Amino acid sequence: MTGLILSKAANIYLKLSEAHGLDASTWHAFAQVEALRELSIEKRQQITWMLAEPNLATDAIAMLPNLKWLQSTWAGIDRLLGAGSPKHFTLTNIKGLFAPLMSEYALSHILAHERQLLTHHDAFTRRTWHEHTTGVIRGKTVMLLGMGSIGGGMAHIFKALGLHVIGIMHTPRPVPGVDEVGALKDLAILLPRADYVINVLPNTPDTQDIFDAAFFAQMPTHALFMNVGRGQSVIEADLAEALQTGVIAAAVLDVYRNEPLPIDHVFWDTPHLTLTSHTAAPSFPEEVFEIFKDNLERFSTGQALCHVVDFNKGY
Repeated sequence: MTGLILSKAANIYLKLSEAHGLDASTWHAFAQVEALRELSIEKRQQITWMLAEPNLATDAIAMLPNLKWLQSTWAGIDRLLGAGSPKHFTLTNIKGLFAPLMSEYALSHILAHERQLLTHHDAFTRRTWHEHTTGVIRGKTVMLLGMGSIGGGMAHIFKALGLHVIGIMHTPRPVPGVDEVGALKDLAILLPRADYVINVLPNTPDTQDIFDAAFFAQMPTHALFMNVGRGQSVIEADLAEALQTGVIAAAVLDVYRNEPLPIDHVFWDTPHLTLTSHTAAPSFPEEVFEIFKDNLERFSTGQALCHVVDFNKGY
């Protein structure tokens, strides 16, 4: 069974495969798509599975007519869901790995916001003794938009720290660690009570452009907005204006409509906005490999794969 590893960490995945006793003698491993193009058409036709980053897989799929299964090394698979993208294979992504990382990211920025770490840092760089009462997170309300494996995992962390947790999902249902659940249609009622609003929704037609001026206007003026989901969910001009005019207190963004963020983008000069470069939850090959290894065994023996993506739903 011929497979393809197409990843910047291709050599690491090969070494992990060998260390776990997998026979990689019929596999190809490349760090760039250009190397795949150099393979003969015959060899490309023999490839039935691929382990790859979505940004690399997008250009490779058309060269693999007999591809049956693609294991993404990322949770996000937006680049593989376009209307014109080939879908002649089963797509699986990574789940269960990112909730702890996302929780660390979100918690660190919420604490920095409440404890005013940037304000203190700026004051001390000016040799100014800054005395100001800081906030606490205990007893505050966090709203998590998206109750998949990441949102559900984050809920446990926040609940353990004494926060009231509101979960927003497509079809509301009881979730461990979540005090209240609702759908997007319930935001007008729930949003005004949220001190922290965190988006972890996937990119689907229903979630595009949902964070607009009307949304931010319903948030409390002291609230923090955070996006670790998808950049397409935020109308960026509306967020910038909400921060500039004090509609909301602060925002933290890790994802954007266009990445890297253009040098002339309004966000670079927007006050009370913290930017990070899509690094909230990086993929570690050693962890990704465990999911890949399990699915490879399933694929080889004709069993159902784990974490299959529904092309119609987008997740």
